[in-house]
Amino acid sequence: MGKPQPLVAPYRDDPDAVSLHTTPDDYHYDDAPEIADTLPPSYNDSQSSSSAAGPVPIHHITPTTGRSDHSAHYKLKMGKVQVPETQTVSNPRYDTDPVVLEEAVRTLAEEAPYPLVYILGTHKETVRNGDKKETKDVTDFRIVMDLRHYLKRSAMTLETVENGEKTYRGSILKCQAPGQQQAIEVGNTKPGLKEWCHLYCASPRMLRRFRLRRVVTGFNEEYLKSRIEGLIRSTNYRGHIIVSFPVENKNVDIYTTNRINQWRLTTWVRWIFYLTFLWIFSWPALFFATKNWEVVRAEWQWSNTDSQGIKQYTTISEEQWFEKWHVGIRRLVLDRFQNEASDEVLCGVMARPEDPPMPGSIRTGNEGLDNAANLLTQGFQVARAISSGSGRGLQGGWGYDN
Repeated sequence: MGKPQPLVAPYRDDPDAVSLHTTPDDYHYDDAPEIADTLPPSYNDSQSSSSAAGPVPIHHITPTTGRSDHSAHYKLKMGKVQVPETQTVSNPRYDTDPVVLEEAVRTLAEEAPYPLVYILGTHKETVRNGDKKETKDVTDFRIVMDLRHYLKRSAMTLETVENGEKTYRGSILKCQAPGQQQAIEVGNTKPGLKEWCHLYCASPRMLRRFRLRRVVTGFNEEYLKSRIEGLIRSTNYRGHIIVSFPVENKNVDIYTTNRINQWRLTTWVRWIFYLTFLWIFSWPALFFATKNWEVVRAEWQWSNTDSQGIKQYTTISEEQWFEKWHVGIRRLVLDRFQNEASDEVLCGVMARPEDPPMPGSIRTGNEGLDNAANLLTQGFQVARAISSGSGRGLQGGWGYDN
């Protein structure tokens, strides 16, 4: 990327301003992105000007979406599915102009995150490789459902952190506000977005990061998880089920515009540091040299509770969502589907006259022939289960470890 160009009036963002891709949280840059070659369309927001010509337009750089291609492979970490969580954007105007930074944060907050329902079924399979036995993981189904269109912008609120909350406040480590003693607040009210933007832009530190968090509130994950797991077990599935609710693009990191911040997020530069073991020195240096602000969050409400304790949903409840799509989910499981399932895909599956057969069973249209063939198949499963000593095949069903 080239150097930022000098500012001229009327101002327009530097065409070399960087829009970077996804990086994980808290400096564990496991999936460093490439710097985008081209920039997406700009926001058409404006800022008031004292010029007699009237307001001067300010075009904010839209960060790339960083969404996963769910038709490809997936990544598990600590038993959880990993998705791109953080977008990164850099603009020289955001480094020093708190008014422009505040407007950019408000604009970015209006872009909803992508909450997902990620349904994964796997089993272990032992195969013989010469004189050795190897165990591998087999994916039986992988269904990804996007909940973003159930979020409404009118239900979004922009909040700043409370004084008693431990977070990054222009610091290297998380801390409470000055004057805070445990849970007892001492001092003034909490700073608003305008104050935080002024503090960020007033910092003399060259390496800085300002994070906007987008969170989905009022969503009952445990209820939906238990309903989906029960639905999958009803298909006689005997494998391992993971139902998780990752959120793509839930963070936006605004970095100061300089070469170091560009290099730290560039894949080929990172690989040089990996291969030469320079990361041993560079990562601690970057950690202590970077000041962080994580003080603003955009709360996208799935539901909220009123003063009388009554829960009110923005668009649809978890129970209504499950009742709407459970037939489609069950059929995709039986189809061993592995991709993102849009509403159109689910509606098409639900329009079928009946469920697909259980994997491993035979359906020819002749009931007597089908019963005989399936009985024979179950006999082979029982024999294999007895010989292997696992006993899982004795239970029938499909997707068990073998």
